[in-house]
Amino acid sequence: MIWQPTNFRTILLCLIVALAGCRRGEEGELKLAYVMAPGGPAHEAAQKFAELVQTKTDGELTVRLFPSAQLGNDRELVEGLGIGSIDLVVGGPAPIGWYIPQYGAIEAPFAFDSYDHLDRVLAGDVGKEMEAALLDAKNIRILSYWHRGPRFLTTTDRKITTPADLAGLKLRVPELKTYMEAWSILGANVTPITYSEMFLALKQGIVEGQENPLEVISTSSLYEVQKYVMETEHLLSFYMLMINDQLLTSLTPNLQTAIREAATEAGLIEHDLMVKYDQQYKQQLRDAGMEFVPVDREAFRGTVVEELPKRFEGEWADGLLERIHGQ
Repeated sequence: MIWQPTNFRTILLCLIVALAGCRRGEEGELKLAYVMAPGGPAHEAAQKFAELVQTKTDGELTVRLFPSAQLGNDRELVEGLGIGSIDLVVGGPAPIGWYIPQYGAIEAPFAFDSYDHLDRVLAGDVGKEMEAALLDAKNIRILSYWHRGPRFLTTTDRKITTPADLAGLKLRVPELKTYMEAWSILGANVTPITYSEMFLALKQGIVEGQENPLEVISTSSLYEVQKYVMETEHLLSFYMLMINDQLLTSLTPNLQTAIREAATEAGLIEHDLMVKYDQQYKQQLRDAGMEFVPVDREAFRGTVVEELPKRFEGEWADGLLERIHGQ
């Protein structure tokens, strides 16, 4: 067996949790963790989910929220979810790239034309196959999908209107191969940095730009270290409300049903919240001094759609991107 740092982090996380006590702080209390800060649609929907669980279970189950990466960064949260040290996690699609990369095309820029298109894919065969693969790989069950606002490119002091303007830009990207390859194709000098370390890296000039939804740009105060918002809207993405499957199946059928129903209902509420909040975020960022810059989206789209599948030949499931585009 080859010793891997990831194995060590996972074991260390287990030991920390074991010393802190059992998974649930109190009998019937579930931990729901995420890296997003309060003040956005994901957090508000998480609050709604907690309320619904308590109501639907007549108080037998309660949900305690841990926002702002209190229990770790994205990868640490998902690893904790898989081993059962955390009960529930709201996060982006990063676990797909980490653990079931054959479905990585779901994260490709310009994969979806609209949120209706996104919903059709996630509710269809592709979504069901992906859910089964993640369950098999990490003991993680996806309860529901929540909309995440379109991703925008931001920079410290450079306006970007075409891919040529990206040449040499030191760009923070998540630790995901799909993101790294896509922005590399477009000409950026990509630097993978975790979400929790992103602000400091931008402030210190380690990187000059990043890409995220308006929610993250606003609630993480990136306006303090970024000047321009490029209207790339290059990725329509989603959050996944995930639960440790061993925990879920240990509950009575009635409690399982309550959790599933609460997840779905909170997700529908979150979809409306995302639209409302994105409008507010845009105005807040303008008021904070950020400038929104129109771009040639087709120039970005054409380059990525043509070149990205070539870099994942043999890694993405055969024909997956075509299936996504065809739904």
